[in-house]
Amino acid sequence: MKNILKFTIIIIGIFFGCNKPIDKIEETTATRITTAKPISPYFFGQNLWLTNRAEGRPGYIQESLWGKVKESGPKIIRIGGNGYDVKMPPMETLETWVKSIKKIGAEPLFQVSKLESAERAAELVKHFSKDSLKVKYWSIGNEPYGMSKWSIDSISNMIKTYATAMKVVDPTIKIFVPDAASYYNDLYEALLLSDEKSVAGRDENGNWYIDGVNFHSYPNGKEYTRKDVIFNSVDKIRGQILSLKEDIDASNLKYNRTGDAALTWGLTEFNITYSNPDDLSIEGISVPSFINGQFWVDVFSLSMEYEAFCVTPWCIQESDVAKTYFGYIGSPPNFTPHSTYYHMQMMSENITGNYVKMTSNKGYFKILGSENEAQNSFLLMNQSEKDSYNFDLNSLNKNTKDDLILTSENELKANFKGTIAPNSTMVLVFNKSGVLKKQILYTIEMAKNNKAPEVIVF
Repeated sequence: MKNILKFTIIIIGIFFGCNKPIDKIEETTATRITTAKPISPYFFGQNLWLTNRAEGRPGYIQESLWGKVKESGPKIIRIGGNGYDVKMPPMETLETWVKSIKKIGAEPLFQVSKLESAERAAELVKHFSKDSLKVKYWSIGNEPYGMSKWSIDSISNMIKTYATAMKVVDPTIKIFVPDAASYYNDLYEALLLSDEKSVAGRDENGNWYIDGVNFHSYPNGKEYTRKDVIFNSVDKIRGQILSLKEDIDASNLKYNRTGDAALTWGLTEFNITYSNPDDLSIEGISVPSFINGQFWVDVFSLSMEYEAFCVTPWCIQESDVAKTYFGYIGSPPNFTPHSTYYHMQMMSENITGNYVKMTSNKGYFKILGSENEAQNSFLLMNQSEKDSYNFDLNSLNKNTKDDLILTSENELKANFKGTIAPNSTMVLVFNKSGVLKKQILYTIEMAKNNKAPEVIVF
């Protein structure tokens, strides 16, 4: 049976992560124009936290975890956060970190401290300009508007001073700012569009002050629900991304920034909460839970849809305090990967090339895809705790009597139908003829038994 998907116009639908139902699909003979959304080669990232003795706390990354980190597929790792902003480690330690990041095939995103000086920032750029230590991606300070309460004028002046000094040393580096604790409309509009405060233009030497814009997002505090994880938190981050993209598009237009000079964006810290609930179980809704891994997929999917340069969750390993048990790798001595780790790994290994937006008429069933020259890939999530879903990828974009209606922006081949159980994630990889080549399944029961996803290669 041939399963070449027809292009369609969707009259009523839902985005990945929303829960408004599709009423029907109407087909048209009109040609549908779709735009490929390449996934950035630096899209999947992480944050280098918690390192040993940072803030006087125990950390294990350098001694024990780089192998595990590599296997999850990050291509950029941020050396940043409040701890390093307050107390920058010695140069020898920074060199070790940069070498370790490069050794696993990733690039550093190096934060200079806003509490030191532009001269010190320039010294760091110079030191890390050597071939073996070369750092291309930089950021300036951490959460100046959320945690430190700097004024917008002070933030603007600080960025301009630092960026000018840093690019005198090496005009080829790329600088991302401001790493605010959330998207703040007044801050980002000023930094991107204000005639006086904007940092999106050129400095006195003709260099762009900045090359990218980033923000952090922790959509929940200590009190929230499972529905908040699945729906409200996703909608909140979508809204933040859309607002930021609107500012960036206007800024690119204002300063005539096109091509490689166009501003890009990154989500350089995120997790489901900034303060875990008391229940840290896999069945719960805190950072170590199974559902948080699926939440990470939602955030990665949103960020691919809106063409992020990088997404760096918080963080690699942090397990000494329950409320900030944020790592995607668990506590010593076993350092067991959590659901967040495996969901990121499934995506980094299989969702490659161009992102393909897909939708479902069921709020708890979510689907996304990707395509490259060799394969078509699909990721399916069932976030229901009780309902299974029967799905048929042959029915994508077709009028059907099936209970589950699926749509795809792009024409893909995928010959497969199946069932996905509650609390499950599935990845399906097909060759370009639509023949299944790999199937991955990860369930809450596997997570509870500390098992990795099951992989079948055909």
